[in-house]
Parts: sequence; structure tokens; C-alpha cells
Amino acid sequence: MRRPLVILGLVPLLLFFWFWFSPWPNPENRPVPWVPDAIVVLGGGDSARAREASRLAGAFPDAPLIVTGDGGHMESLLRADPVTRSRLIIEPHAKSTWENATYSEPLLEQIHATRALIVTNWFHAPRAEAVFRKAIPWMEWECAFETAPDPLAPWDRGCHRREKLASLWYLMRYGVNSFAGG
Repeated sequence: MRRPLVILGLVPLLLFFWFWFSPWPNPENRPVPWVPDAIVVLGGGDSARAREASRLAGAFPDAPLIVTGDGGHMESLLRADPVTRSRLIIEPHAKSTWENATYSEPLLEQIHATRALIVTNWFHAPRAEAVFRKAIPWMEWECAFETAPDPLAPWDRGCHRREKLASLWYLMRYGVNSFAGG
């Protein structure tokens, strides 16, 4: 009887130490292996996402930018950039990474996209890419992001901790395994 209680007591303790102290993967930016048909910019991040989206828009001038689930912040940053302004497609309703993917799918179909870049933050990249691969498996995906600052700023440190919990939730809720890279 004591053994199950000890195990039940250890699980929350181990989760706490994992959440608070273990490092989160710091993914490497991979070179884009093809010319994308679209650039999908996930809302809800900081200005690093807008900078990366603007950089990619300059590198791939024919790719439209789908801004999903933003609430206006990312859209306003990208509208201020003359490289991106006329190429924006806005999807304003998504409130989660899963909805970013599912609400973007019809827009990607409309423009006949088969390859797309996902623009997000470094800590969110493993889960974002895993979600898009699961939700829209008929497309090729790559993730693009600014690398993690060194040392981590408080905002990045907090977000990477939150991302651990979100990854657990997505594994249970959607069967998305972002711990193994997909």
C-alpha cells in the first residue's frame, strides 16, 4: 500500500524539477531545402517572429505570408514592413497552435501550397512543427525562428517553461509528440 503512495508522491516532485530546472531543447535553424509556397507566421509571440518573417519574405519574394491567430500585433508589425505589406493573408481566429494549423489549411489549399515555412520562436519550434505535420500531413514543413538569446532573457525562460507544459498537454490532447521532434 505504501509503494503506490510513494510513487504518486514522487511523480509531482519529478515533474516540478523537470519543469523548473531541466533545459528545453534549443533547436537548430536548418537551411530551407526548397522554395516555400507560403510562409505561415504564428501570432502570439514577440517581435522576433516578425523580424524572422520579414527576413524570409525578402529571401522568398513570391511566397505569401499567412498570419494566423494574432489579434493584430504581428499583423501591424508586418504591415509596417514594405516587403511584406501586400503579401499578407490574415487568419484572425486561431487561439492555439492546433487552431493555427487547422485554420491555415484552407488558406494553404486556396493558394495551392505544398511546401511552407512556419515562423515562430525558438522554444515553440518543436511543438509548432509537430502540430503542423500532424494536422496537415500532405504538406512539407520547415520551421524558422531566431535562435535563443544567450543568456536567456526572463521572457524566454518563462516561455520555455510554459512550453514544457503545453507539450505535455498536446501529447495527451492531440497525440502530438514534440519531444521526439514530431
